[in-house]
Amino acid sequence: MFETMLKKHPRQLLALLAAVCLAGCITGGGGSADAGAAITRTSDPAASKDAKAVQKYLAALTRGTEPGVVAGQNAGDGPEIARFSDQVGYFSLLDGVQQSSGQTPGMVGLDYEHDSIYTPEQLSLANQRLIDHWKRGGLVTISWSPHSPWLNDERDIAGRPGEWADTQTKTHDPGRIDLRELLDPSQPRHAVWRRKLDRVATALQELQQAGVVVLWRPMAEMNGDWFWWGQASSPQDPELYKAVWRDMHRYLTGTKGLHNLLWVYSPYRGPVHTAEAAYIRPVDWAYPGADLVDVVAGVSYGDALDIADYAAYLAFGKPVAMGEYGPTLQGAASLAGSFDTTRYNQRLQQDYPAVAYWVSWHNWSIDAEQVEHQALVSQRNVTALMQMPGTITRSRVKWKAYR
Repeated sequence: MFETMLKKHPRQLLALLAAVCLAGCITGGGGSADAGAAITRTSDPAASKDAKAVQKYLAALTRGTEPGVVAGQNAGDGPEIARFSDQVGYFSLLDGVQQSSGQTPGMVGLDYEHDSIYTPEQLSLANQRLIDHWKRGGLVTISWSPHSPWLNDERDIAGRPGEWADTQTKTHDPGRIDLRELLDPSQPRHAVWRRKLDRVATALQELQQAGVVVLWRPMAEMNGDWFWWGQASSPQDPELYKAVWRDMHRYLTGTKGLHNLLWVYSPYRGPVHTAEAAYIRPVDWAYPGADLVDVVAGVSYGDALDIADYAAYLAFGKPVAMGEYGPTLQGAASLAGSFDTTRYNQRLQQDYPAVAYWVSWHNWSIDAEQVEHQALVSQRNVTALMQMPGTITRSRVKWKAYR
């Protein structure tokens, strides 16, 4: 009977299972008040009042006691957010949506690294856009895709800023990466790693002083083998990634006194066929633990906007989101800019109602002739998307009600 229902009504059955999981995993189920409270509890006991309020707001969106889903837009890496470009930048990607629809996406995102190692001055420039968005009522998320400390010691950022390939496993000699070196004060990489953390901590402190709560998304897609911090560096031992996360959490919140951060665990989607299992692990493979994570935000691209690991995300008992979400990479729709953006609202509201927010990525050049169109403003029907009742735009964000 179950197999018949699965074949005839797959989406309806998934929604039913999700509802059951929400009742048990997130509201506590079985009379467990503590399990229900865990979704609103921050991993940093000393988190700011506003950070705790944002956590409660996201929890309410996941639980369904607050309707809708926050629309998010990544605006590039570092100072690219201040650039005037059709591929990156707040002006083009977020103000552009506002100019066409009258509404601005509720969340803005950027990466503090990835394409380059940015100087404190460059990160401060990027921060000004984030601060402005926050003060106008929006939410802020920052990814951190650090360049390898084995490739760049950051002693001369201006002269050697690196490039995006320095985040990649394939750029290294086999066996060169040992995450234990980042945690051992006797190893040279430990000093480099602390130098990197100090640099981003300075930028995050500027945001804290401005009152900005940051959904901090460091070292994402760790269950894949393409980033140096991912499973390729320790394919049989996820405890090493967990240890690096634990040390980073302790250093930024304790030593650096950053209490404006909500920590986002963001795995790539799990393997969908046997061959992928060789280089992609399940989404829970390197989960640092409930006491070190505030939000679970998956990564998935595909024209159908499927979230294959939805039930697994719910099982963590945290607010659920999509840290990166969009049409098929280098697919016909994304290359042509013809993806119907109203499908974000329709698919999430109908089939994945626990998702509190999603982030669409920025555009980028594939080669001299082709552009990957992931930004909302570059796709179809963005005005209709922003005006749909279930789409939470900047003017509709209600986290302050949870102070």
